Amino acid sequence: MTEQLLTQNVPVLVDHTPGSRTTTVCVAVGSGARHDPEGVAGATHMLEHLVMSCPLDGGPSLSERVERLGGTCNALTSPELLVIHAQVLNEDASEVIGWIGASLLRPELSAAHLDRERQVVLQELSAAASDPADAVQDAFLARLFDGHPLGSPVGGDPESIARITVDVMRDAHRQALAGAPVAVSAVGGLPASELLAALDKAGIGALPAAPPLGARPPQTPPPVRTGIPERWPDEFCWLQAGSRAPHLGDPRRHAYNVLGHLMGSSPASLLYARIRNDEALAYSFQSWSRSYSDTGAWRMLAGAEPANAPRVLDAFRSLLAEIASDGPGEEAFSAAVRQAVVEVVLRAESQQEAAIALAVDRALAAEVTLPEQEIEALGRVTAAEVAAAAADVARELVAVVRPEAA
Repeated sequence: MTEQLLTQNVPVLVDHTPGSRTTTVCVAVGSGARHDPEGVAGATHMLEHLVMSCPLDGGPSLSERVERLGGTCNALTSPELLVIHAQVLNEDASEVIGWIGASLLRPELSAAHLDRERQVVLQELSAAASDPADAVQDAFLARLFDGHPLGSPVGGDPESIARITVDVMRDAHRQALAGAPVAVSAVGGLPASELLAALDKAGIGALPAAPPLGARPPQTPPPVRTGIPERWPDEFCWLQAGSRAPHLGDPRRHAYNVLGHLMGSSPASLLYARIRNDEALAYSFQSWSRSYSDTGAWRMLAGAEPANAPRVLDAFRSLLAEIASDGPGEEAFSAAVRQAVVEVVLRAESQQEAAIALAVDRALAAEVTLPEQEIEALGRVTAAEVAAAAADVARELVAVVRPEAA
């Protein structure tokens, strides 16, 4: 059972499992790529790198310290969040919380460390740019959210990374911790009393109180600039197609989730039957929906040979139209709902994924959607609601391909 507690100003979610020998601790800060300062896209992602890799109190970094204990430690930057998480033995958890607090609250933001991580980030961006499966996703979001901060790439680009200075990082760090919501979660064997004591000692609970991102006035993006590729590359390429989706607080998001499974990579999906079994157009493809605090994105990603790529898009659009017009069919709909439910269960049964989900949800919304509630909501989704979601995706469809045609 998940307890929802408070340490000074910061909400804490605890799922204590006494039989577990490890604990995963997660800190989610509601400041992500969409909140980067003007002209320096990638600043939050750079802060993530520095928090994880800079020396801590003159010694090894946070990530190195945790790994020396045999644990795992990682972080991620999303359009709306900076998330740090670690899984360690219960007896090490309180000490690790102290390290997380020191790294997050007092990172060593020096020119030398920034320049080193700048080179690492540039290598990361080069690797992503060289992979069309990565590049097409940035291009899709840039088109889907053109003129809106959600269209900015999480990692930035080489030009914006070059503009990041120590002062920029200090301002970004100060802005994130002064005004962004922060939520903490722990899943595993560490008792709640020990967790709260460790958080207070680390200073995390003293961060200013801030409303979750979903409680803030929405920043509505401009109308979608729909369109599909007019020319196709003459080499293997990656296609992404989709539309905007409901925000995190909109109950329609569950129907979009089910639609993602109907058009997913499972042999039970309608898209699998169409583009793999019937027409043998693609081997690798998937669909999913992602909800943000004020909007969302539903998308399909597929890799295909140049002659097949336009046919994949045609088959995808035809299937969307069929679902919108006639519904998904009882058997396919039931399988998709079941897959969505099992996805929730598997996430809940993974200590690390459960901890991340709890902290992230609480930073985004005042009320956390627990797995049981998510499963109940999925059970209420109707075939008509999924048909309506398919119609919405088809009506505002955006499709991009990478590499671009020469």
